[in-house]
Amino acid sequence: MGLGGPQAWLLNLPTAVVYGSLTLFITVLHNVFLLYYVDTFVSVYKISKAAFWVGETVFLLWNSLNDPLFGWLSDRQFLSSQPRSGPGLSSRAVVLARVRALGWHGPLLALSFLVFWVPWAPAGLQFLLCLCLYDSFLTLVDLHHHALLADLALSAHDRTHLNFYCSLFSAAGSLSVFASYAFWNKEDFSSFRAFCVALAAGSALGFVGATRLLRRRVEAAGREPGCPDLAADSGLCGEEAGNITLGQYLWQLAHHRNFLWFVVMDLVQVFHCHFNSNFFPLFLEHLLSDHISLSTGSFLLGEWCLGQAGRAEVRTQDPSPSCRHSHSPARAWVAEGTVCGGLHLQPPALFS
Repeated sequence: MGLGGPQAWLLNLPTAVVYGSLTLFITVLHNVFLLYYVDTFVSVYKISKAAFWVGETVFLLWNSLNDPLFGWLSDRQFLSSQPRSGPGLSSRAVVLARVRALGWHGPLLALSFLVFWVPWAPAGLQFLLCLCLYDSFLTLVDLHHHALLADLALSAHDRTHLNFYCSLFSAAGSLSVFASYAFWNKEDFSSFRAFCVALAAGSALGFVGATRLLRRRVEAAGREPGCPDLAADSGLCGEEAGNITLGQYLWQLAHHRNFLWFVVMDLVQVFHCHFNSNFFPLFLEHLLSDHISLSTGSFLLGEWCLGQAGRAEVRTQDPSPSCRHSHSPARAWVAEGTVCGGLHLQPPALFS
């Protein structure tokens, strides 16, 4: 009886809040990952310079390949296999499939986050495997999360409403960094390891709870007053996305000029972001550690991540009438967006 109030409150949460909360469960992990994984392997696990650069190079290649690859596989899996209503593709079936995928991939992302903080293999091998495994699940989570944006809302107003909560929860997720510096101790790593276990457990439970709420909302109503536009059925794009080959998919990507400009700009932005994130704790330790207190260091790390989230400038446009979902191959890849230091950017509809 006592649980009736909280349960009813959760069930009455707007779809936009539930969707945005998924950003929180990503950023609480990803901010800590970005700031500490380099320092952990360099200072705690004592990885060699050669193994470090080999791991980063393989990670660079895998990170570049898995985005379009997973986007293509996602379209083939979720679009070609969904039940049809006449010639059209059931939008609700696509949404439910993506929500179920998030319910699995979110906890697996949390589990892959944990394997960084426990030595279980030679440092070089663990570094390579951990990076590729974590990035794979992060890509899958982001792919489905951002694809849901196009499926849950069509108008610019409704997408802005969803993105507002994503930005809000992204800023809230940056608070994990404030606490992390208090637990960071290279000589006694157990406290930081316990902190990461708590973060991963909270994130995994959050993914399970949020996806269940989303699934129940879609199954029961299909529409939310605060986010009214569940994408209408449209068979054309589902047919094309489900049957297209990998070669055709890459050809489409390579021949969109706006997409190529986006990739170049994204390359610069991601390099800048990751360089700052990965080495900021090292700079803080070697340049300022003798001049600042523990609380000041925690504040600087947290303020930097909040600044990254505050600079998020999200612009979304209505999709083309000929393709109501983010289902064409080029759109599917771009819909994934970029995650960087707690900053989630949903790119505009470049190919309308």
